[in-house]
Amino acid sequence: MKRKSAVMKLGALACVAVFALSACGGSSSSATGKDGKPTINVQVILDARAEKMQKMGWTKQLAAACDCNINWINTGSAAWSNQKQATLASGDVADVTIGGYGSGDMSTYGSLFMDLKPELKSMPNVSKMFKTDPYSEVVSTTYDGKIYGTPVVARPVTARTSNHMFINKTWLDKLGLKVPTTWAELEQDLIAFKNDDPNGNGKADEIPMDFYTPGTDNFWLFQPNVLLSSMGIVVPNGPLGMYVDNGKVKNYLTDTRYKTLIEYMNKLWNDGVISPEAFTHDWSKFTSTAKGNGKTATVGFEWMWTPAGTFGADNYDQYVTIPSLEQSANQKTSPVWSYNGDDLAYKIDAAVVSSKVADAQKTAALKFVDAFYSADMSVQARYGAFGTAVKKLGTNHYKILNAPKGHEESDWMFYQALGDAAPGWINTDMKLDLPTLDAQVKPVDAVYDKDYKNVNFNKDILYQNMPATKTQSDTMDTNTTNYAQYAMSQFSQWVTKGGVDAGWDAYVAKLNQNHLSENVKIEQQVYNTYVKRMKKLGVNLNNFNE
Repeated sequence: MKRKSAVMKLGALACVAVFALSACGGSSSSATGKDGKPTINVQVILDARAEKMQKMGWTKQLAAACDCNINWINTGSAAWSNQKQATLASGDVADVTIGGYGSGDMSTYGSLFMDLKPELKSMPNVSKMFKTDPYSEVVSTTYDGKIYGTPVVARPVTARTSNHMFINKTWLDKLGLKVPTTWAELEQDLIAFKNDDPNGNGKADEIPMDFYTPGTDNFWLFQPNVLLSSMGIVVPNGPLGMYVDNGKVKNYLTDTRYKTLIEYMNKLWNDGVISPEAFTHDWSKFTSTAKGNGKTATVGFEWMWTPAGTFGADNYDQYVTIPSLEQSANQKTSPVWSYNGDDLAYKIDAAVVSSKVADAQKTAALKFVDAFYSADMSVQARYGAFGTAVKKLGTNHYKILNAPKGHEESDWMFYQALGDAAPGWINTDMKLDLPTLDAQVKPVDAVYDKDYKNVNFNKDILYQNMPATKTQSDTMDTNTTNYAQYAMSQFSQWVTKGGVDAGWDAYVAKLNQNHLSENVKIEQQVYNTYVKRMKKLGVNLNNFNE
């Protein structure tokens, strides 16, 4: 969960005529087609690689399911970032929007969207999903009990974490080293990677450790804060420093374990084993560096998603996934691992319906949204049409086909489907035979089974989609603005220049003066409300993560 800043009301920005359909959804009036069936306007936010919706073969089945005509409004994600605010400020949202709005929008503009909770009797597929997987209802429900959007639910095909830790096993073997199990062993491996030419090309081109550049106001994925897991902190991908320990919200920015991590990273920096670009390179440079130089691997250790997707076809088989390290040998605290699996498996507000949808279109709009949650449509909306991208092998059994010639495997799903942004429900009764690229993450993720046995998913997780009131969200946003950039600048400075020991007390005092503790208190309130709803609906997340 990332707190979203309160949006500014830009009432003066209305959609001008030239953008009448492309930029503004526009609620339909009493429009009907020549066939007498209602027409609904559907705004879809598309990946840059995607075909237009009307060219995707599976979308014709949606028209049949809703017994309506669909006016598709296709908008690229880059363009939508400029257009969304205008639609909210003017109140002119489409009958249905897919992938366009989120929880941050609902806290300010919720009145623009239909509360679907009273409509569930008209949405049998969604109702079945909520009953079978009650956590899908939890994540879809606002702090005041409304359901403004339907989610993406895909637990069987997602991972428990985005952060997987890789090391070059070929290099280790060449140098006679073992896979590290502690921070000290990792340091010694990295020093050997730097000094002993493990890629064998006679050049000092090895990058022992690399990571994605930390943000100016937060840690994101694939960054060294995940090493806090070594000391028992389940690091989420959420508000800066927040985590949960046995039901209590805490913040690691002022925890001495965070100081220990900084001291270790400074030691690695002084060893010369961290990429000199680790605090400056962008995403493109980070990912291209990981792929090495042709068939010569150049990176020894980093965090990422899967080996093939990270290190490229020529080098990925040199790498192995390693579990959480111990901070020190034979430590008493059991290592855990970072977790954002609920966010990977449950994405909220994937499809929303306008509260202004005309009566003639309302039934069709609800049928349209509900149709995404049948098994066949869930698979096609995510991966592509039957016959082109998916082969149906039997009831609830599907084979996802490889990309045809001329299409990159990693791009194919997004070319003729909505990928992981598709509204739908991939459930445990379904069997999907996935291509190698998609199937790789499961065995990679399984490496952390032992670490996750030390995690109570009902008490040790900062859940990603916890809704807050507007007052709570605004207060936390203001407070975070006051301390986040300072905290992140201190991290980079202390790692690269040292001084954490001398500056620690003043740093902690400054964070507290800027209301870090107030944010922890509010986050606890939000967490308590969320857990209460989980218990009410009988959710046990330990069953989901076995």
